[in-house]
Amino acid sequence: IITIPAQNRHWDRNSQLEHEKCKAAYMKIGKECNVGIEICVSKTMDLTLQISGNRVNVERAKQKIITFEQTQIKTTTTPFPKEHRSTLLGKQGLNLKNIEKRTGARLQIPCMKNSADIIYITGTKDSTKKVVQELEEIIIKLKSKTEKEIKIDQRHHGAIIGFNGEKVRELQKTFNVKIIFPSPVEARNNLVKIQGLNDDVNKAFKSLAELAEVLDEINYVMEIPIFKQFHKLSARKRAIFIKKIREETDTRIFLPREGDNKDVIKVMGNKRKVLIAYDMIKEIQKEIGDIITKEMVLGNVKVRNAIVNLGNKFIQSIKEDFGDNVTLNLPTVKGDNTIVIKGPEDDVKNVITQIQTMVDEVHKYVFDLKVNPKFHKYLIGTNGANVKKIRHLTNTRIIFPPETDSTNENITIVGKKENVNIAKAKFEVMITDIGKVIEEHVEIDEKNHGTLVVKQKECIDKLENECGDVKIEFPNLGAGDRVVISDSKADVALSKQRLSDHAKVLENTTRAVVNVDPKYHNYFVARRGEVINRIINDCNGVSITFPKIASSNSVVIIKGDKINVEEAKRKIEEIVKDLKNIIEVTMNVPPKYHDHF
Repeated sequence: IITIPAQNRHWDRNSQLEHEKCKAAYMKIGKECNVGIEICVSKTMDLTLQISGNRVNVERAKQKIITFEQTQIKTTTTPFPKEHRSTLLGKQGLNLKNIEKRTGARLQIPCMKNSADIIYITGTKDSTKKVVQELEEIIIKLKSKTEKEIKIDQRHHGAIIGFNGEKVRELQKTFNVKIIFPSPVEARNNLVKIQGLNDDVNKAFKSLAELAEVLDEINYVMEIPIFKQFHKLSARKRAIFIKKIREETDTRIFLPREGDNKDVIKVMGNKRKVLIAYDMIKEIQKEIGDIITKEMVLGNVKVRNAIVNLGNKFIQSIKEDFGDNVTLNLPTVKGDNTIVIKGPEDDVKNVITQIQTMVDEVHKYVFDLKVNPKFHKYLIGTNGANVKKIRHLTNTRIIFPPETDSTNENITIVGKKENVNIAKAKFEVMITDIGKVIEEHVEIDEKNHGTLVVKQKECIDKLENECGDVKIEFPNLGAGDRVVISDSKADVALSKQRLSDHAKVLENTTRAVVNVDPKYHNYFVARRGEVINRIINDCNGVSITFPKIASSNSVVIIKGDKINVEEAKRKIEEIVKDLKNIIEVTMNVPPKYHDHF
């Protein structure tokens, strides 16, 4: 006797045709095995078969019936949460196809508009059972999935991602997680997301935290303000100081470029060594900087209270004008009206003058103007030009939040009420114009930034002629490849294209060296460089540099597109070859015949 429960049969209980097909199949097995088969179906649709006959034949019939049941193509259903259907399908249905391939069953998933959670599975008993088990495992995993965020300095994102994403893919494979970095348009966003199973996410989080800590340690960056007296030193003395610090601390030290308005030295390297370099630079500046300390007593209580209430905002505002060259200690005790100012003598005097102006004019009105932080840099202007102009026109003090505070909307304006209102009105006009500005970025290899920055004025002049007053911002050294362009939508698109084209030219630029005997140099440079200019024109504007006249150096440098450089090199070598074949013969001709010749 064999009993097959209804739940194992998987066919439509109401289909009489399927009932009859199954009965016919069982009777056929009975004839083939020479046994008698009686079939009984209960009210609950359980199936009972009684097989009678020779023992061997009965066993054969029993096995055939079991095999028939297991290999019958039947349809079953299983619940699966609607919100996870896309995960089950995978990209272009790849996950679903893999499940079907592994199990041999077919899955039918309702369309996204269908709110039902039921999935239909068609296949043999074994294959449908495997699918149900797999789906249950997937649901357990999905329910245990989590997401964590970790703060990693944006400077390190490229190092973690690696070339073409190789390193981050390896991390994802190791920990079986998904790691999502902020998009390039999300400026100063340090949040990295980790998605996956809870345990895997925690392991990946710990590993990334350790990696970020190491990167912070070995790539620590500190900007140290330069006192004006430091600029007064000769280039030779400055070079000696910097060389000494570099050698003793094994750090990279970058001075401002020629003509750069920035008054900071950037130090990069191991954090401990950077801090040592910082102390050494400060010590040098202290020796040459005429550091003094002055106390200033605020006689006006209203001004004293206004300054103390502003606190760090006031100090930050003063430092915007004079850098970190000066330190200010505000009164902390009631009744104490003394500000202590320390720094280079000239800067200290200027700070005292600024504060005295506030005292004289009784700047007691403070207004906080709320502006989206993403607009702050446009209101400040290049090197603070916009703010300085409004300060000068309105005789107010304007305080912006620090760049690191990307959520603070308040721009504090301090001064006489009527002057504050004028400054506020000017900012509001600027905000209206800035609302039309958009930002785009273009990825340019950092190695080419130096060339572009040197030519930045020339590039901007050309872009302004074509598309108006665009603003191009190159990242700080070591901060990545992203160059930001801002202006109106149409102008930014055109500027981006022009800058990309220029960068492509630099990317394709190569350098070749050809040795030319100095005795032949005159042939190339004579007659205002006629031969060189002809080669340059024939080779699409390559750059050809010969050594100085009368130099014994034989190296000639060619720069430009690889194909053109190779062509120019070939032409020079051919000319030199021809020159080597020229011979000179001397003969004596009496001077009286010279006129004839």
